[in-house]
Amino acid sequence: MTSPDLRALIADVVREVVADLVGPAATPAAPAPPVAAAPAPPAGVAGAEHVTPAALRERVEPVRIADDADLDRFARQLLALFENPKNRQDLRAGRLRFRLEGGAAAVVPEARAAQRIDAGAVTERQVKAAAEAGRRLVLGRKAVLTPLAREKARALGVPIEKER
Repeated sequence: MTSPDLRALIADVVREVVADLVGPAATPAAPAPPVAAAPAPPAGVAGAEHVTPAALRERVEPVRIADDADLDRFARQLLALFENPKNRQDLRAGRLRFRLEGGAAAVVPEARAAQRIDAGAVTERQVKAAAEAGRRLVLGRKAVLTPLAREKARALGVPIEKER
């Protein structure tokens, strides 16, 4: 998004907020400047005839979630966004989306080194050690995952694979 686009977006949001605060009885002192129309897409571009103003407002915000604090921060940010009716509509309609940025949560389980446990009970301590080492757990047929270890793995983001 270029700087003029960002300024126009901010100006539109401020106009809407002020209009909501002032109410319908007040009239604007000066008419809002006309918004320049989006340039027409080149002829022959597939799907170009279906571009709507709503599609032009679509935005994708990057989100980095590497730990519990980041997740908490994102949840609070989402709640704050949801308080604004415009953002709430955009969220529900899919015009405001989120993209997961790099970090611990973005690691693909297969990309992690594996720690294999062939037999016995897998405990919280083993899950914690795997998390600290950045490994995933691969359980053999004779290995049993305790309920507390399963919860700890979910909390720490340790992927667990069970052989069948």
